[in-house]
Parts: sequence; structure tokens; C-alpha cells
Amino acid sequence: MKSLYFLVFLICFLGGESHAQQTQEFNSGWKCRQASLVAVDGSTLSVPAYDTKDWMPAVVPGTVLTTLLKNGKIPDPFNGMNNDSIPDISVAGNGAYTYWFVSDFKKAVAKDDQVWLDFRGINYGCDIYVNGKKVNQQQLNGMYLRRAFNITAYLNKNGVNRLAVIVYPPDPCGMPNGGQGGDGTIAHNVCNQYVAGWDWIQPIRDRNTGIWDKVFLHTTQTVRVSNTHIVTRVQGIRKTEGAQAPAIIAVTTEIENTSDRVVTGMVKYATEGTTDQQKVTLQPGEKKLIVFADKKINQPRLWWPNGYGAQNMYGLSVQFIGDKGKISDEEKLSFGIREIQTPWNATTDSREIRVNGQRIFVKGGNWILSDAMLRFSKERYDAELRMQRDMNLNMIRVWGGGITERPEFYDACDKYGLLVFQDFWVSGDCNGRWFDPLKKED
Repeated sequence: MKSLYFLVFLICFLGGESHAQQTQEFNSGWKCRQASLVAVDGSTLSVPAYDTKDWMPAVVPGTVLTTLLKNGKIPDPFNGMNNDSIPDISVAGNGAYTYWFVSDFKKAVAKDDQVWLDFRGINYGCDIYVNGKKVNQQQLNGMYLRRAFNITAYLNKNGVNRLAVIVYPPDPCGMPNGGQGGDGTIAHNVCNQYVAGWDWIQPIRDRNTGIWDKVFLHTTQTVRVSNTHIVTRVQGIRKTEGAQAPAIIAVTTEIENTSDRVVTGMVKYATEGTTDQQKVTLQPGEKKLIVFADKKINQPRLWWPNGYGAQNMYGLSVQFIGDKGKISDEEKLSFGIREIQTPWNATTDSREIRVNGQRIFVKGGNWILSDAMLRFSKERYDAELRMQRDMNLNMIRVWGGGITERPEFYDACDKYGLLVFQDFWVSGDCNGRWFDPLKKED
């Protein structure tokens, strides 16, 4: 890994998957078909009357290969030499793994309802249609792009609806020539690098193309609450037991008025014994960042790394309450009260990790995602990170050539006392920095 530069952050994730007032997860009932075999465009395909009965059942969240394996269309690439019999995208072309995914769903819109379609991750590009209407104006690109779309106006009055998403692979897809990250060109995309092959894995033939993370339908009223952020400050050197001096929490959130009228209401957050609220007026279509005053938490139950103390967690909810006292939307999440510092230690000439003022003896492991076809669940994350805890580790470094993990991963790290040293990949193409005959752009 010499001379390879990473953008590296030590992250103490808040944890907690955020939820709107009503949440429906699209985790079943999906169908898919290779786009080259579909004769119509998205505006026709996404109409519920269009016949998809002969389409394959699709795995979402998942990848194209996940679906093909589930339907017996390919052999298991992790058994024997099976991977050699699966066409690689660099030879078969991007069209071989460009797929339409459709999902029929029932959703009737009540008065003042606002319905949001939320994506947590599609690899790599996509166009989205609902009931014959294109949702995104321009093609979306980026494996980690999270987007929310207000689809209220697209929903049918009878409550019968269809979502259709065409997913395009990364371009360039990279040539799997035996190099780390193949010939390096896949690094031009904002996506994982191992899929073109590495020194520990064979190339993943579809490059993880697909709706690889969760899809949600959120229902709110006129004002939506989103992107709540909590910062906790724990001053001084703390002990794991006994009386605690106060800690400070700082909360921000975003609210958005979806209507064409002025809206006035109250933004309120609450956590154990601590509340704050602000009266807010939003202009039509306005989105506003709300910054609450810092709050003191007396006798805080602190979060500690594995082996140092308990992993205490708090719950917090943020609401927008309209002028008639009705909750328009609510976001809930969990967080630990802790402060992480990374001063430079002049004696060891290295970074030092402190949590709540205490110096931590780091016992870390390198985390490379455990399934190259991204078949993860909350239960799987919990089991695998529990094993990290049972090995007496207290930190995980997430390798940058893999993925930026899902929220369920960080929730499990919170649960088991694992700090996360998260790499964010800058470039795997070496960019002429050193000689590598396997790189196309040496």
C-alpha cells in the first residue's frame, strides 16, 4: 500500500437509522429484467398495467449477481472455479448488467400527506420512474448517493402504484488484469475498488451493480424533518463509574416546507429529561437548518469502548408540530454520549486516541466486507461485530477499497463498543505516482 493516499477519518458514528412518521421498506416483491430485453421505456414500463409476470424475482437490497444466483442463472462464484464461467462486464459490455427493477406497491394519499421515496444506495447510475413519470431530471450517479424524492403528485388515486428503476454499472468498469483494483480505471467512479479484483479476491463480474442498499417510502405531513445531527461534548478526564460531571449535547436538524403556502409551527426535540423547541415560519418550498441551543445533561451515562466501560445509548426524537398541534413529521435516532480526541503523542510519535479524556490502548482489526456480493442484514452485522467484541478488539479500520458501510454496521459498533477508523477512498489508479505495469494510466 506504499504511497497510497487515503482520506481517513476517525468517526464516532451516532448510530440509529432515522425514521419518518410512517415508514414502509421496499424489501420484497421486486422483479427485474436485463434492459436490452425490455422493448419499452420507463414511462411505459412504470405504469401498473404493463405486464411483468415473466420477469425474474429480484433481490433488493442486492446486486444483479445476487438476483441471478438466487434464480439459478449463474453458479455460485465462490465455489471452485465457478467465477470463470460468469461473463465479466469488461468483456460482455455494460449492457450485460444494465437491468430494470420494478416494484408494485399500494399507497393511497390522504389529505395533507406527503410521500417520499428514499434511496440509501444504488450502484452506479440510475433513472427512476413512478406511474409513468420520471422522478429524477438527470441521471443520478454515485454508489453512496442518498436521495429523497417527493412523489406525492405521481401516486394514483386508487392506491395502486409502480416504481421502476433502471440501474447502470460503473463506467469505466475496469479491466480485471490481476492488479489491485484491476487496471485501476474503476477508480474514476465513486464506488468500491475490490470488484475489479485484488490480491485477496477474484473480480466481481457485475462490479456490484444494483440497488445494493435499502429503499424506503416515508409519509409525512406538510413539513419534513431530516438529517438530524448530534454532537456530544464530554469535558475533562472521566471515569467509567461513579458520579459524572455534566456533558453537553448540540443538536441540529433540517426542516422542509413542501407546500405553496407559508407554514408556522414548532420544531421540538426531546431526550431523557432534556427538551428544546423553536417556533419557526417557513416560506413556500423553504428548507431551513435549525440549530438548537447547547444543552447540559446531568449525570450522563457515558459510552465507552469495549473493555473500558458500558456502551450506554440514549434515544432522541425531533418533531415538527403544526399550528394546530398536529405532528407533521418525526425523526428518531439513538446516540452515545462520548467525546473522541486524537492528539499527537510526542513520545510515541504517533496519533493517540482518547475517549472521554481517557487514553485508549487500541486493539484494532482490519475490516474488509465479509460478503463480496453485499448480502448483509442487521442480524449478520450483529453477529460479525459481536465476534470482533469477543476477540477483545475495541477498534475497526474499514478498508477504503471496500464499501462505506450501512447504518446497521455502525449501530452494531455502537452496541459492542467498537470505534471505527473509516477510510474513504481517494484513488486506486496510482495516477503515475509510482511504476505499476498493471495500471492502464501509469
